Amino acid sequence: MATIRRDFFLDPTERLTEQERALMTAMLRDLVATLAASISAAIGGKSADPDPARIAVLLNSAGLLDRPQLIRLMLRRADEQRILSAFAGHAGPRRLPLLASLVSDSDPAVAAAAMALVVARGRRRDGFGQPRVDLSDLDRRDARALAHSVAAALSPLAASDGQYADAATRTFDAINRDESLDRAVETLIDALDATGRADEGLVEAASGEGEVALVAQFIARRARINQPAVWDHLVNAGEGGLALVARMAGFGRRAAARLIADLGSTSGAGSIEDEIARYDALGADEVAAALMHWQLASDYRAARNAIGGRNG
Repeated sequence: MATIRRDFFLDPTERLTEQERALMTAMLRDLVATLAASISAAIGGKSADPDPARIAVLLNSAGLLDRPQLIRLMLRRADEQRILSAFAGHAGPRRLPLLASLVSDSDPAVAAAAMALVVARGRRRDGFGQPRVDLSDLDRRDARALAHSVAAALSPLAASDGQYADAATRTFDAINRDESLDRAVETLIDALDATGRADEGLVEAASGEGEVALVAQFIARRARINQPAVWDHLVNAGEGGLALVARMAGFGRRAAARLIADLGSTSGAGSIEDEIARYDALGADEVAAALMHWQLASDYRAARNAIGGRNG
């Protein structure tokens, strides 16, 4: 009853949707299954065939899966899937989607980076085409902690703990950070920037296809704020979020209007007209203050928010 009461009184606007919950649950179980298989392989495949669902339930009961960075990552992947699905087919029958056109780009670096992103996204689809999280996507602390948690759940006897702990360490050490999805997106933006095409035209094209990951990486670079903060403004900030992030990135009115029109219906923002009016009304001082806040080190910003911005 205590759980039901807490759930009943949660703010509906802040709760996960059923789609987000289902996608995140599937991603988490897939991640546990991947780690269990990797650890079993690291000890020579001598352990019993792991049951990912059982391990996930066990770790969840122990509170070992409740890791903020992991939850944020899975929510971001779920939202990215939702937005891409909403925009599927918008390119039209006579025009290639942005990413597909970049795969055949005349610049070899752009074409290679686009293909690498296509491959990276393909690796993050399960058999039903739903998103999954790769080990390389995880924060290092989360990857290490989860590897050891899964290993501990797999170990059948105290006498085998050392063997399983070593297997977890080897699994963690084998993770290739260069294969992360965020790295693939960043590399593509780098390649486009080198050719002078990382501009507002790219934002308009990407926004029009729901390629929110490309938009977020571009804005993060241009505004010099971290990518999670940009993502929050694009998807979860509610009224004023899109207008503010467009201003922080220095977008002209055309690019800002396109961003607001394309993503407004998926971000919980108000009407397109109201959001554009906020963009027009934002003053330079207000934008500069927001930029200064989001450019602070994340730990400092969290501490400042926790004490309410007081001095002494």
